[in-house]
Amino acid sequence: MQKKMSSALSRQQPDTRPVGKVWDIPLRLFHWLLMLAVIGAIASGKTQNWFWHEKMGLTVLGLIGFRLIWGVVGTRYARFSSFRLMPRHVIDYIRSRLAGDKSHSPGHAPTGAWATILLLAVLGGMASFGTMAHNDVLFEGPLAAIANGYGEGGFSDIATDWHNALEPVMFAMLAVHIVALLMYRIWLKINLVPAMITGGITGGITDGDEEMSPKPFSKTHQITGVILLLAMIAAAQCLGLIGERYYF
Repeated sequence: MQKKMSSALSRQQPDTRPVGKVWDIPLRLFHWLLMLAVIGAIASGKTQNWFWHEKMGLTVLGLIGFRLIWGVVGTRYARFSSFRLMPRHVIDYIRSRLAGDKSHSPGHAPTGAWATILLLAVLGGMASFGTMAHNDVLFEGPLAAIANGYGEGGFSDIATDWHNALEPVMFAMLAVHIVALLMYRIWLKINLVPAMITGGITGGITDGDEEMSPKPFSKTHQITGVILLLAMIAAAQCLGLIGERYYF
């Protein structure tokens, strides 16, 4: 009886044991730079500052490109192979939360993994279509003329429609992301924001979860990641040199 009560209590209380470094420096830089670039793109778009809207959009494109590469060659929890995306993973995770389980394992939860994939797809799509989009008179993306075949009514019009159509989807996903952070903080008593600053978390390493324990990061690996991140941003900015455009 006492063992059962102890087990029930453990499900109700969040595990505060230190787990160690989970998020590497390149991934943390990516996260905060992406946040700033998205905010900058939204603000410059709403104020019709097309010069900075292009710069911010290309920065987003470069960051998404980095994340796709880092998702393959990055550290353990940055890799997409560590994402638990199977339907059974999502169902089991939701069931455990509804049952009162407040433990927290390293890496992305199944729902968080799906949110990451979808957000990368939406932001990557918006940034990609944005390079080919236009707003009739005031501005066109660096690849708009190529997408149009230097004619009227080409793919640039389609890219513009998709760029605009994805905007409410982006806002909805950002809202869900913020709500999820608040739920973790209020319900599970887990503050995920500091983890993206320090790289370390606390949380539920259970008896069968030792293989999930983080391993020390390689300095060379992290330096390579930072260089790759900066290179991808620079490469994306080079797209802005294509064609002759005017900003009003």
